[in-house]
Amino acid sequence: MLIFLWMLFNFIIPASFAVDAVNPQLEQLEIQINELQKQMRTNRSEHDRLQNSLEMNEESIGKLSERLEILNEALVDKQQTLTDLQHKHQQQVSQLHVHRQILAQQIRSAYVIGRQDYLKLWLNQENPSAVGRVLMYYEYVNKSRIQQIQQINEILHNIESLERDISKENKELNQLVANQTQEKQHLELSRSERQRILDELAKTLENQQKKLLQLQEDKSSLQNLLGNLGEISKKMPKQQGKPFTLQRGELIIPVAGNVQHQFGDERIGHLKWQGILFGAMTGQKIQAVAAGRVAFAQWFRNLGLLVIIDHGEGYMSLYAHTQSIYVKAGDWAEKGAIIASVGNSGGQKEAGLYFEIRYQGAPINPSKWLSKI
Repeated sequence: MLIFLWMLFNFIIPASFAVDAVNPQLEQLEIQINELQKQMRTNRSEHDRLQNSLEMNEESIGKLSERLEILNEALVDKQQTLTDLQHKHQQQVSQLHVHRQILAQQIRSAYVIGRQDYLKLWLNQENPSAVGRVLMYYEYVNKSRIQQIQQINEILHNIESLERDISKENKELNQLVANQTQEKQHLELSRSERQRILDELAKTLENQQKKLLQLQEDKSSLQNLLGNLGEISKKMPKQQGKPFTLQRGELIIPVAGNVQHQFGDERIGHLKWQGILFGAMTGQKIQAVAAGRVAFAQWFRNLGLLVIIDHGEGYMSLYAHTQSIYVKAGDWAEKGAIIASVGNSGGQKEAGLYFEIRYQGAPINPSKWLSKI
């Protein structure tokens, strides 16, 4: 009996010790899992915060770029106006010089004839007809002299007016230059802030798997958006003009640039490119490939400033990563209409246009629809 109790004691005690040793390990593992999940939630919320900051920043850059374009156009107009005024001023100065020469010549002619007044001419016992001719010449010279003086005064008035206009245009031109400089500084600051946000975003997507998951989420979000737009499109009035289905191979190129990625090229993991990525210069104009109703025109996650045009019959075209958008939802865009400018919004490092064509929400190869690549 004693032997049995001794064996039972030696068997039970180590087992309890093992349980006591395992429990703290399980608790520690659970704590680590909870911490990891908490960290993942923090990273996700931080990523969303940075995406929101990027959205506001890139929308601001888009508006600044648009204002800068308007300022540049106004600056060109003002410079042309100033050039025209300076040209007119030079013409008036030249005319003034000519009229002054004519007046000086008239004065010299009068002096050569002799400073004789009318009374002396009548008292001279000369041929009356000759006296009459001289008097008529005097009258002509006086009228011409008065006319020249009036023209000179008019030219002087015009020159004075032009000089005031030139001074005004110079002030406005200087103000436009100052505004342009200020807008450029704001734009550079916004771009620096954008780069800082991008650097922070890059830290939250350190490996390919995270990028893959992000792209899958973006793909799902875009499909949901297109699905909603498709439902709205069904309620819109039928569009006029040549049906989209009959324009296969006739669509115009949305932007002049080199093709960097084609439809179906490998992207990350099993994901493939669902459209065409055109490399282009920042600010290049983007045109609608076909006529249609603007269904979407604002910022969208990872696609940046995005324009979607509904062409009817379930077809839509997408224009992503733009710098500035020139249309709004509900606008009608004709084929070839300028709808946006090339940029790198949505977190892209290089400027370009990402273009898709979708049918019933599913991507189709744009190369078969465009007239040429």
